[in-house]
Amino acid sequence: MKSSAQAAIRRLTILVVTVSLVVTAQLIVEGGGGQAAAASNSGGNLIVAEDLSGTAAPVEFDPVQFTTAQTYLSYDLPIYGGLLSYAPNGNLVPDLASKVTIENTSTIDVQVRLGVVFSDGTPFTAAAVKEGLERNINTTNKGGFNSQLFDISSIDVTGPDSLVLNFSQPVANVFYPLLANQESFIVSPKAAAAGTLTSHPVGAGPFMFESYAPNEKLVLVKNPKYWDAKNIHLSQITFLSVSTGPQQINALESGEINVVEGLPTADIPTLKALSSGQVKSVYQEGGLSMVPICKSSGPMANVKVRRALSDAVNRVQMVKALQDGAGQPAWTIYPKGYALYDKSLTGYDAYNPAKAKKLLAEAGYPHGFSTTMLPLAIPETIQVATFLQAEWKKIGVSVQILSSSNFVNDAYVRHIAAMVVNPPSGGIGLQKVIGAFLPGTIGDICGYNSPTLDALVKKAEQVSPSSAQYKLLWDQIQEFVIKNELAIYTTYSPTVAAASDSVKNLQILPYVGGVIDYDTASVS
Repeated sequence: MKSSAQAAIRRLTILVVTVSLVVTAQLIVEGGGGQAAAASNSGGNLIVAEDLSGTAAPVEFDPVQFTTAQTYLSYDLPIYGGLLSYAPNGNLVPDLASKVTIENTSTIDVQVRLGVVFSDGTPFTAAAVKEGLERNINTTNKGGFNSQLFDISSIDVTGPDSLVLNFSQPVANVFYPLLANQESFIVSPKAAAAGTLTSHPVGAGPFMFESYAPNEKLVLVKNPKYWDAKNIHLSQITFLSVSTGPQQINALESGEINVVEGLPTADIPTLKALSSGQVKSVYQEGGLSMVPICKSSGPMANVKVRRALSDAVNRVQMVKALQDGAGQPAWTIYPKGYALYDKSLTGYDAYNPAKAKKLLAEAGYPHGFSTTMLPLAIPETIQVATFLQAEWKKIGVSVQILSSSNFVNDAYVRHIAAMVVNPPSGGIGLQKVIGAFLPGTIGDICGYNSPTLDALVKKAEQVSPSSAQYKLLWDQIQEFVIKNELAIYTTYSPTVAAASDSVKNLQILPYVGGVIDYDTASVS
């Protein structure tokens, strides 16, 4: 993670994740690696800027030593891989598993890819996966993983290469993406028994641990035993310790490194001004900026008022002013390019201050009103709050921006403000709606409850996420959320990476914070 905003995303995501998602559909993923490019072995050493100082979080290689969810992906994901993995387009594809099936609300069936071994030669079997998952579940560092991991009540090995995950809560669909995350990092049983994982991690991913000099560099080399090794282009990845900020851009320009990821959008103009190089970005589900609204009383209880506020936001200008033109307006709950993006809603909340004033008059506020807003105390959210304050002043709405030393408690428990400004977050899948608008979740500020939305979500929980029916239900969900203005959706923020021209096939995988696709990259 490269910034205070991304650290805040992790904290808020962990906080508002719901444990009440219900799925009775069957989801099947089959096939090959998906994201690997055509076979090539061009080799090369990818030198990545990575803050190895331990300032944000200690450098850890053993999953049970992790202290923060989704913090160790950049350098541990190449070592361990995942049962599933993300493709650049956001789809989950098979990796160390060949097939994953959501059997019902509380059960996931996993078929382990045949013939896989750990880099030390130990067979990667269903029994090894069970042992690794149970080892993670039994960690004393519970904050190192998303909470759904601990909803696994039992794991049944049903064959040499098959196992079933049983959950104590109906959260199978919520846990499913975690099969590609650090919750599902499986360590070699041999290395675990030897007690050497903290200094020499052993996994079944595309790269192997070579060496680590604290606060200097970490070296990984290609794993010849990886199941898809023939399609791995790099021979080595070197993570060079460079502090976040201008130092990383300077290191890129000087040639000390050849790639850096997780950059803020504010750095894009500087990156584009470099004498050579390339800038890439990707939108992830967790990059959504939204303003939750307390809809239980006062002016905000009137949908016309909420529509007026939404229509008075110039999202296009917001992207230019706050994201250097690199973001995109958030017309729906999903960004453009995702299968669940509802293009019929594009421009529904387009900037129209005249319409906004008319709606306020119809709602009984012809001269506007005064309200309050609480942003998380970081520069990104304060900028958003200030931008919205100026926009709404034009239609007669006066916004007092509050401050807090305990943001989560004041925003989501005490409800001291009518609106909240979070860093880009939003969750994944149905969690994006459940965690924000359904009763019983901390993200549902002021206890909003809609039987219509609840029924739509429950229907979506009953069908396969890969089905056309699921898309239709999501269209209905998004139409309800957007047209009832349950929150003010503003922009999608990209995850940004930059590299020298020597790096070929640079892609970013849409993990939280962004992770370079080491499977496709090469260095000439």
